Amino acid sequence: MGERWALWWNGREVASLTPDRAGGLRMTLNALKMWQTKSARVVSLRQGKRFAERWCAARLYPDLPLREAVARLTEGTPIQPAPPLPGLPPTREQLQQAQRLDQAAAAASARVMAALEPIRPPAQAKPRATDPRKGWLRTIRDQQPQV
Repeated sequence: MGERWALWWNGREVASLTPDRAGGLRMTLNALKMWQTKSARVVSLRQGKRFAERWCAARLYPDLPLREAVARLTEGTPIQPAPPLPGLPPTREQLQQAQRLDQAAAAASARVMAALEPIRPPAQAKPRATDPRKGWLRTIRDQQPQV
């Protein structure tokens, strides 16, 4: 058959091109909403990629011009999250809560680690009970003359 191509956005597959039995390719487009799903046949991989990129970019970035949306969708670098906003220092209650959570987590971790330790065998082996018949056979065997 052939190779499969997929376009990923935000951790999910939004478009895919898969070979079909007729020799062409089957294009499946799935943007933001279920009713925006589209499935069609395409003649070549190049045509399918171009259409899929444009279709998904128009739906995923409706506020951007098409060229910029396609560039943002197809670039390989992930979008960096904005740095956190400066906030107020933690209050005394928040610090105490964080300390209690740390202590509880340490105690729970210690319980789990103790439960996961392998069971140690006893230090001394228990003496086994002997079968009286075996002792009787041993005395008979010892009484027989050695040949």
